[in-house]
Amino acid sequence: MNVQIGFMGVIADIAKTKKLALDFDGAPTLSELLDELERRYGDEFTNRIYRNAVTPRRLQTGTRIFINNKAVDDAALATALPQPAEPGASASILVYFLPASCGG
Repeated sequence: MNVQIGFMGVIADIAKTKKLALDFDGAPTLSELLDELERRYGDEFTNRIYRNAVTPRRLQTGTRIFINNKAVDDAALATALPQPAEPGASASILVYFLPASCGG
């Protein structure tokens, strides 16, 4: 399965790219995809994606992950990424960092 990933904001700065394509044998879970991105981009990426380092891991509240334009949460971590509707098409995964609001 080919997965197209888009990075925005701080995540793009960490990855030093705005786009990445990865190939997997079969459909990875969101957790498996994030594991691969952790291996590539290290602790700074991990700290922006996860609130904790131990299982069960939880996504940061200031990070939003969209799969095929649909926002996902912690419940999606163990779910396989959806197969594209058309054979040979790519899954579209968009990951972006949404900074917390500042107030006074």
